[in-house]
Amino acid sequence: MPTFATIPCEIMISVLRELGNVRFLLPSLLTCRHVYSCFKENPGVAAEILQRQIPPDIIPYSVAVLEASYLSPRNETSVHELLETLYTQPSKFTERLRTIPVPLLTRMGHIHGVIHDLTTDFASSAWTCLHKDQGSEAAESLVLSPSEYLRFCRAFYRVELYFCLFRCRTSLTSIPFHEHRFFSNQPPWEKEQLASALDFLELKLSRASRDVVAHDVEFGELKIDYITTGMNNYMRQLWLSQGVDFIHRLMSESSYDGKKALLKSAFAADRVDLYEALMTPPETDLNDDVPLSSYTNEDLAALFPPTESQDTDEGPLAGWRVAFNPWPRSAWVMLAHLSALRERAYVFWDLDRIEIYRMRALFNDAPANSELQRAYHDLDEMRESFEERSRIWQKGGSGYWSKNDESRIVWPTQQDGN
Repeated sequence: MPTFATIPCEIMISVLRELGNVRFLLPSLLTCRHVYSCFKENPGVAAEILQRQIPPDIIPYSVAVLEASYLSPRNETSVHELLETLYTQPSKFTERLRTIPVPLLTRMGHIHGVIHDLTTDFASSAWTCLHKDQGSEAAESLVLSPSEYLRFCRAFYRVELYFCLFRCRTSLTSIPFHEHRFFSNQPPWEKEQLASALDFLELKLSRASRDVVAHDVEFGELKIDYITTGMNNYMRQLWLSQGVDFIHRLMSESSYDGKKALLKSAFAADRVDLYEALMTPPETDLNDDVPLSSYTNEDLAALFPPTESQDTDEGPLAGWRVAFNPWPRSAWVMLAHLSALRERAYVFWDLDRIEIYRMRALFNDAPANSELQRAYHDLDEMRESFEERSRIWQKGGSGYWSKNDESRIVWPTQQDGN
């Protein structure tokens, strides 16, 4: 009678290829010696599984993020070479898949799963905002086109790549943020995609950390700001710098103590300020006061020559033009008052979708502030909480504080069991 161990290797490998996620591969290999033997004869199946999980145009970014995480030596030359390969010969990264060990492929699959979750979350929340806007004609449900999905994913991968490359800047201090090769192949509407993804990550971080940062006595003693946005909030930048997996773990953590432990684990970590990098214009742009409205699309194509792999759909460009037409080149990315547009993912949608739902009008009428910006109304309350929590800390108290409620404060006598 035929047994599992007698299944021909060709069939077994065909079965393994159907795994929907590379993280299922290792458990599968442990089920039977025959399965493992078949895999040893066909190790390339691991890369094939990952390629079914991650879109082809995203694979080079996935490999680049992995290599950036382990880059050694980490210096100007190695960083430049990695980015040069990604931007001019991305197929080389795809070719390297078959040499990557299974545990690292599993890590790549995990990061893509995180980015997929963030992509669907951001797209859904942005579409909900558009649907709720006054006069919105957007449909209630959203199905992303392949090109829209790729834009969202690529933006999060670019954020992650920046953090992986520059979080440890000991040997890279001579590289000015705004002059680095990292941004050189990205037209301003793609930088706005990156800025929008960064805003969304900050929003998710703000929501996930709020209960701890706004109520914990120790965090109040440290005066950790839970309201100020962008580069003016040191601790937010530190936590954002830890990358998408850190933020996703914080979002997924259900317990107060777990969230606090995760936030504190980054206190001694390295940081880099991507907001500052995005908001610092190239020197060549500083003396150009010609507004965007004076540029034709052909002018922009001459300024930002398209690459072979560049997105050709004009939806992102159309959305960006609505927002930046009055502004000169030095202000073509990350303007603070456009946060509500970034919240609506205005530079991610296909042109067909923009035209069908008349989204240019929606972009023109977007609210003045995003959810992050609206939190500024609570600044006085935050400062008062610092004073109250510091008073408790100085007396030896710790734990969870709420305004006019100290019932959850732990005092030294309670800790000692007296």
